[in-house]
Amino acid sequence: MTIPLYNNLTEKITITDGDYNKFLELTKSISISKNDFFIHEGNVSKYIAFVNSGVLYSYTIDKKGNKHVVQIAPENHWISDLFSFFSYETSAFNIEAIEDCEITILSRENFEKACNTIPAIERFFRLLIQKAYVDSLRRVSRIYSNSAEERYLNLIKSNPKIIQRVPQHYIASYLGIKPQSLSRIRKKLYD
Repeated sequence: MTIPLYNNLTEKITITDGDYNKFLELTKSISISKNDFFIHEGNVSKYIAFVNSGVLYSYTIDKKGNKHVVQIAPENHWISDLFSFFSYETSAFNIEAIEDCEITILSRENFEKACNTIPAIERFFRLLIQKAYVDSLRRVSRIYSNSAEERYLNLIKSNPKIIQRVPQHYIASYLGIKPQSLSRIRKKLYD
C-alpha cells in the first residue's frame, strides 16, 4: 500500500481496501530525476501523476522565451495537462521535476477503467477536477484583484514549505510578478 496516495484518496472519499488495491493495480510507480520531464510541450499527455515525493511544476514558454509557471505540485498533489490528457491533443505545457521525484502514474486507459469499475475512484476524480477548476479560477481572479504581496502571502499560507523548495524565479512567475518584485516583498516582510 502506498501510504501517501491512500491518504490523498481518503481525504476526499471512503474506499474499501479491495477497491484501493484494484486501483493500485492500474497504476505504476516511477522515478523522475531533477530537471527531467514528465511531459514535453507538443506531445500528448498520456498520464496523470500523483507526487509521492519531490516537486514537479508545469509551465509554458512564450514567443520571447519567457517561462510562465502554471502549477507547482509538491508531495500529495496531482499534476498533468488535463486538456491534453482528456482530448488526446498535444500539450501546451512542459512538466519538469524541480527535485528528484517518486510519482504514481495512471494512464488514460486505466483512468477510464478505474472510473468505470470503482465508483469511489470516479467520485474522487470528479471532486479533484472540480477543485482544480475552482482553484484555477481563484488563482486567475487573485492575479487581477490582489496585490503581489497578497498573492505571496496566500501562497505561503496554503503551502509554507514551498518557499524553501522552489526557486524564487519560479514562484515569482507562478504569482504573475517579476523576481525583483518578489525579492522586495520578501525583504519587506522579513526585515
